[in-house]
Amino acid sequence: MSSALVNLREAGETVLRIAEKRGVSEAEAFLVSNKVLTVRLVNNAVFESKGVHDVGVGLRVLKGSMLGFSSTADLSKGSLEKLVDAAVATAKARKLPFKYSFPKPDKVPKVSGVYDKRLAELPSEKAVDVAYEMVEASLGYDKKVVDNAGVLNIVDYETLILNTHGVSTENYGTFFEASLSATAKSGKEVSEGSDATAGRSLKELKPKSVGEKAAEMAVSGLKTHKLKADTYTVILDYEPTHAIIGYLSMLVSPLFAKLFSPLLLDKVGKKVASSQVSLADDPLMPNGVGSAPVDDEGAPSKKNVIIDKGVLKTFVYDSFYGAMEKKRTTASAVRASLAVGVSSFPGKNYNCENVPVPRNAYFEAGKWKREEILEETKNGLLVQRFHYTRLTNPTRGDFTSILRMGLFAVKNGEIVGAVAKSRLLDNLLNMLVNVDAVSDKLIVAGSWGDYTHTPVIRTKAHVTPID
Repeated sequence: MSSALVNLREAGETVLRIAEKRGVSEAEAFLVSNKVLTVRLVNNAVFESKGVHDVGVGLRVLKGSMLGFSSTADLSKGSLEKLVDAAVATAKARKLPFKYSFPKPDKVPKVSGVYDKRLAELPSEKAVDVAYEMVEASLGYDKKVVDNAGVLNIVDYETLILNTHGVSTENYGTFFEASLSATAKSGKEVSEGSDATAGRSLKELKPKSVGEKAAEMAVSGLKTHKLKADTYTVILDYEPTHAIIGYLSMLVSPLFAKLFSPLLLDKVGKKVASSQVSLADDPLMPNGVGSAPVDDEGAPSKKNVIIDKGVLKTFVYDSFYGAMEKKRTTASAVRASLAVGVSSFPGKNYNCENVPVPRNAYFEAGKWKREEILEETKNGLLVQRFHYTRLTNPTRGDFTSILRMGLFAVKNGEIVGAVAKSRLLDNLLNMLVNVDAVSDKLIVAGSWGDYTHTPVIRTKAHVTPID
């Protein structure tokens, strides 16, 4: 056991004893040690390189039918006493209309490939070298590339979950994300490109590839033509497909469905997508970007099939929303900040309560190679990036995204040129129903700390130019 976990366990046991003395019915401590190394790039150079070690505890308490929460980054005994008092005070304002209890102990599975000692111990100067590799690869791709900006985050985390039922689960892992935005110029023309990836080990980190892909997109966008508004055959590359997976992940959370978008609330057991679309959540996947042996309240991980050949099979639940709807938890508790304006600190969060969302969601691989999808497209568009993506009508499923870079015309199976800034306007369910090809390879794609294993998909969507 690491020294960090020893300290976390001491703090956790202390806070549970204090809670017991305060007369709570149940208590749960979620303790975190987050080591984050960040290298930020601006104007082709390192803007900052810093390391942060964030340690803290989030406490949930049940006092009768009342549920309270509080958190602190101070693990001294005096602070932990204040933590318990604050959680008990908040409980008085939240009386539950249903019976609820924290999870009970259960057998915890093993997950491989989620921790890499080499990544955890990578010296800061080596991390700076890796970040510079992205910039050098981008600048070396073409002389038209004039500027780059990006970030490399490396996270080494340990968590401990203790509750008064006897749950005592440890979880540790490493994680990196690398992203770069490139700017190309030719005369008066200016174009941007970007790429991002993530992983759990140092061997997965390919900075040269990130730099080259960002530069390629930027250079290819220097010469564009405007398209005509129409409904097109649309190939969604890895990053846009990741965004679709992200929206589906929210829509199958009872929290999001009841508060924001009821699009799928009455559709369990019904067809919501093409038979080529299957959405799974598997936190037991080896090397999975969201894999872990337990969720963020200690429930053992398991694979959940959410959409099976187009049919919606289930929503996902943590213990709280499971109790609310008389469902078993699907081990989908995630501590995630939802407040607008709250920055997302890389790694694990202790300063918020858990919500139910898929933890390692992905579309099941299909039978098509990416090249075959392109070759079999006679007249369409290849979309490599989504921006400002929204469900504009959360009840009906109207969907929009700005296609401001990485948009290409496809004619007779070949990419024939970049397309000027456009907007995709369609309906999310219609797009899912119209999927007619899914690639056979999953890669990690995403941005801003949110990544999934994703294929390429082909569908239909209305796209219109932006003046």
